[in-house]
Amino acid sequence: MLATLVPIPALAATFPEVGHDIDARLDPAARRLEVTDEITLTGDGTLEFRLSPRFARPSVEIDGAAIEIAGNPDGWRVPIQGTGEKRVTITYLGPLAPLDAGGGPFGGEEAGSSPMGSFLPGGAAWLPVIDAERVAYRLTVRVPAGFRAVATGTLIEETPEHTVYSAAPAFEEPSLFVGPWDMRERWAGNLRLRTYFEPDLAGLSDDYLQVAEDQIKRFSDLIGPYPFQGFSILSAPLPVGLGFAGLTYIGRQVLPLPFMRGQSLPHEILHNWWGNGVRVDYATGNWCEGLTTYMADYGLTAERDPEAAREMRFGWLRDYAALPEERDGSLVDFKARVHGAAKIIGYDKSAYLFLMLRDRLGDDAFDRGIRLFWERHRLRQAGWSDLRAAFEATSGQELGEFFHQWVARTGAPRLRLDEATTKRTRGGHALTVRIGQGSPTYRLDVPVVIETAGGKLRRTIALDGLETTATLDLDAEPVAIALDPDYRLFRHLAPGEAPPILRDVTLDPRTRLLLVGPHQDAARELAGRLMDAGATAGRPVAGTPLAIIGTTADVAEALAEHGLRDVPAALGGKGTARVWTASAEGGAPVLVVAADDRASLEALLRPLPHYGRQSYLVFQGREAVDRGVWPPGASPLRRTVTAE
Repeated sequence: MLATLVPIPALAATFPEVGHDIDARLDPAARRLEVTDEITLTGDGTLEFRLSPRFARPSVEIDGAAIEIAGNPDGWRVPIQGTGEKRVTITYLGPLAPLDAGGGPFGGEEAGSSPMGSFLPGGAAWLPVIDAERVAYRLTVRVPAGFRAVATGTLIEETPEHTVYSAAPAFEEPSLFVGPWDMRERWAGNLRLRTYFEPDLAGLSDDYLQVAEDQIKRFSDLIGPYPFQGFSILSAPLPVGLGFAGLTYIGRQVLPLPFMRGQSLPHEILHNWWGNGVRVDYATGNWCEGLTTYMADYGLTAERDPEAAREMRFGWLRDYAALPEERDGSLVDFKARVHGAAKIIGYDKSAYLFLMLRDRLGDDAFDRGIRLFWERHRLRQAGWSDLRAAFEATSGQELGEFFHQWVARTGAPRLRLDEATTKRTRGGHALTVRIGQGSPTYRLDVPVVIETAGGKLRRTIALDGLETTATLDLDAEPVAIALDPDYRLFRHLAPGEAPPILRDVTLDPRTRLLLVGPHQDAARELAGRLMDAGATAGRPVAGTPLAIIGTTADVAEALAEHGLRDVPAALGGKGTARVWTASAEGGAPVLVVAADDRASLEALLRPLPHYGRQSYLVFQGREAVDRGVWPPGASPLRRTVTAE
């Protein structure tokens, strides 16, 4: 995930150019930061800067003379008099926030520290924030023995006592990372590749460095040259996966897991092109997470296993089916992932846009469009309209309606297969198909698969309006037809296509929460981690989702009391905790969590929220030893063909 920095409000005066020469001393264990920032600027007026309220009132000198400042941390004001270049020195110190290893997966808005390391994200006002047209930074960092410091920017000096980074020009405030790391390095041509891992993880370095080298080459061939001087992989004490220019910051708990190297690391590497190499115009929507998901997560999966790629597409649509209408949104409105609902739109729907665009344009025009977009906007800001312009240039197609319906609109089409009949002709068979969609309508090229005695045939039917009828000439007699069985369109799944999953309950703000048994504090904490939109405690309400969480025997009693089925036979008696979905009378989704004891409930706190796409799971302690999705029902988008 691209690290989205905290927005910086505009301050009083804008200076044409500001240079920072920063000396920072950081003690992670003591959570103490001491900074001297020598600022060079030209102009006069009032210099206003923002600084985190965690720091003591800063002292300020102008050209060596101490001056009094006015204001508060939201806006300290320094009078600048006279023309010519001025040197303003700002000195301050103070404690950083505690760095909570159990925190959320999206980083934080405060600079934090602990004995396990420090994370000071750009935009968190750990450095003076000054409004300027052009900004440059030189950052010298000093940390105690046993720690290493890494910052965004270009590494220009490294000694046992200090590390120096620079960024000129800088497009955002520096981010600083400190940890008790061993550093491993290799060169790939002119690129410096590094890992910064704790000693117990150092054995992973060679694999990570090889993946980094391979994926940088892969994406360079697809897009254009890698835009930075190197790439580093940093172990984080937080449960995060964040991408920055030239580095990624990944939770140490997940670094040993195979999916990190196979999918997550390529995703973070690709952010050096999309998000850091071409910056996002957030005012018009964040396009980079969807393009990165499509080219990295989906692209690698499709190369390795087409059936797994089909399952990924189905998973995206199944997640969207679980999203309540009031939590839906447009790609224009997506800025950053702050909860599960935002991911479904900003990552999954956005990735689908690029999938459908490739299907429409063809591989050659799509690939040339990607390279043209990079050439035009490298190290600049770009938005959805710039993507559209690049693809129009390489395809020769007008794409205004395509981008409008998928970027600006909220929602998705609902397909219908109304009729399918066939009759013999002199040359073979004529298959007449009537299909439709709900309102508001979309302009769609609907993939169809026709089953014949001689095998499967693939065709496309254009649908522009509420319904259309198409006649397809075939050599072999058709037996059955299905609309979009491979999930090539972003759409609402039809009834029967969408088996129940955990997210049917966890994403819905109407969910009622029933806690049973003696360990309700642990059950309540688990519910807080699971329920993305919150939940209301109390007895079930007809027609609304229900979550039941508690110990095994008490859950069984609650299920019987409310007329719900007991644990499925395939799960009964297995593991230390069982989780499954079901349907109440009337069809409302039900999520059940039954754990054998308090320890088994607490063991679910970290892993269970990551399994929202599953219908059922069995846990042995923290490990999911069995999981899956209930079989789907019959799809109304498949019909047997009838003869006229």
